Amino acid sequence: MVQIPENPLILVDGSSYLYRAYHAFPPLTNSAGEPTGAMYGVLNMLRSLILQY
Repeated sequence: MVQIPENPLILVDGSSYLYRAYHAFPPLTNSAGEPTGAMYGVLNMLRSLILQY
């Protein structure tokens, strides 16, 4: 089994996350009508990384 350090350094390819989130989520908007779907997806992916490590 692979040993994970206590405080691992995680590098994230932000452009890849943004691309995946933009195309994976439906067009979500906030109350002002601004698109927020991609940001929602990126934050969810980062949250899952934080919870995993």
